[in-house]
Amino acid sequence: MNHFKPYFIIIKSLLYYLFDSLVLWKTPSPQKNQLEVVLLIRQDAIGDFVMWLDTAKEYRELYPSENYRIVLVGNAVWFDLAKGLPYWDEMLPINVKKFKTFSRYRRKILWQVRNLGAKIAIQPTFSREFYHGDSLVRASNAFHKVSSVGDMSNRNWLKKTLSDRWHTELIPATQEQISELERNAEFYSGVLQKQYLPCYPKLEISDKREGLDLQPRKFYMLSLGANQGYREWPVDYYAEIAKLIYKKTGWRGLICGTEQERYLGEQLQNICDAPIKNYTGRTTLSELAWLLKKSQILISNETGTAHISSAVGTSTVCILGGGHFGRFVPYPDLPGQTNKIKAVFHKMHCYGCNWECVYTFNDGEPAPCIANVSVDEVWEEVEKIIETLAS
Repeated sequence: MNHFKPYFIIIKSLLYYLFDSLVLWKTPSPQKNQLEVVLLIRQDAIGDFVMWLDTAKEYRELYPSENYRIVLVGNAVWFDLAKGLPYWDEMLPINVKKFKTFSRYRRKILWQVRNLGAKIAIQPTFSREFYHGDSLVRASNAFHKVSSVGDMSNRNWLKKTLSDRWHTELIPATQEQISELERNAEFYSGVLQKQYLPCYPKLEISDKREGLDLQPRKFYMLSLGANQGYREWPVDYYAEIAKLIYKKTGWRGLICGTEQERYLGEQLQNICDAPIKNYTGRTTLSELAWLLKKSQILISNETGTAHISSAVGTSTVCILGGGHFGRFVPYPDLPGQTNKIKAVFHKMHCYGCNWECVYTFNDGEPAPCIANVSVDEVWEEVEKIIETLAS
């Protein structure tokens, strides 16, 4: 079957191209706008969105509210986090799984985007995705359609050939590996046509929050999930860290994550005798950000939670594998700025594999680059942070 996979992808790409063409052939007339509409199209995951905040805030200055209306066409998974930010005037949240279907939902979204009557459409994503961001740029029918030249990690030659023609400008991009923070700054420099230097992202969170059962005592947080079992540090290792933190500080733990990760929190509670609450599935994304801001420290796999934690100013220990090493974490050293994420990793010759692991391991088990990160290595970094907080 793998032999035929490239052909299936080509057929699928052409079917989506034809579906969208038919949908966009008969669309309602776009709305009339008093202000010029600028679309910011961002369809990737939570961590990508948080890392983009450094440059996202700059588009408001580039397109001031007296002349422009900025609409963020974003991923619905981080809509709750984005809706309170002052960088855009409106949001169109998209369920990316439903959108990648031949459905009324996809037709509705394509029509909504076309109906906005945008003059400018900007997609800052480096690893462009044909079925999502590129298709939305096409649907916008904007006079000026801008994306990154990008890479080929989510595309083949057919997708690239089709989608590149849907743009009026493709911003040049360094093809060597650089961090996502530097990548975003590189793209914005191309839009601005002068150099923009990257900064660590910051997320302002209100101190007031209703409805969360939180004791007025110090606590720390654990994020156990990572969407894929091979990217998750073992739960029993987290249990050892929880015991060490409680023994040294007396702090109580709080497990965060999605409803689908609740079982990981339950596993941890069953094997750990340190006091710990399971908050998986109990918070919105903005509530999670508030809890992270109140937390003393976060210990996490490489997930969006780690990026949120750093952005709200909380010291974060990130257990890191080699799949995307250096692209998202570790953050680059930026002069005069404080990096809140400390990455702990076990360097191997196969780093940069894009999670196409060369080793054999059972389903549900972590990849060797994750499993080989020891409790002692993580505790060493956690203890340093605890001692710094106490000083």
